[in-house]
Amino acid sequence: MKPLAILVFGVLTVIAALHAYWGLGGLWPGSDVRTLIDAVIGDPRMTAMPPAWMTFVVTALIFSSGVFALLSTVRAPRFVRLFIKAAVAFIALIFLARGVSGYALPASIRAGMSEPFATFDQLYYSPLCLILGIAFVALFFARPRP
Repeated sequence: MKPLAILVFGVLTVIAALHAYWGLGGLWPGSDVRTLIDAVIGDPRMTAMPPAWMTFVVTALIFSSGVFALLSTVRAPRFVRLFIKAAVAFIALIFLARGVSGYALPASIRAGMSEPFATFDQLYYSPLCLILGIAFVALFFARPRP
C-alpha cells in the first residue's frame, strides 16, 4: 500500500500547489479571472475568485489529506493509529461525496454551471475525486507494514 499512499500524496500535492498558485493570483487554466472562475468554480454569478486566505486554507486541507495518505502506511501507537484511521475514513467520505456529487446533482443545478467547468467536472474533477476516495478507502483497510 505504500506505493498507493505515495501516489495519492503526489497527486494531492500537485492539486494543493495549483490551489496555492490561484491563491497567489495565478490564472491558469484561464486567461483572466472570469475564464478561471468558469473553468474551476463554475458559478456564473461569481465575479472574483475566493479570497487568498480561503484558497490557502483549501490548499492546506488538500495537502494535509496527502500527508494522511502517507501516515496511513506507518506503524504508530494504538491511539495515534485510531486518529489516523478516523482521518483517512473522513477524507475518503469527503472525496467520495465530491465525486458522486458531480453526477448526482439535479439537472437544474448542473444547468446553471458555467462552461467549461460543467464539462471538466464530468470528465476530470468528479472521476478524480472518486478515484481518490476509493484510494483512501483502500488505505483505510490496509495494514501498515514494519
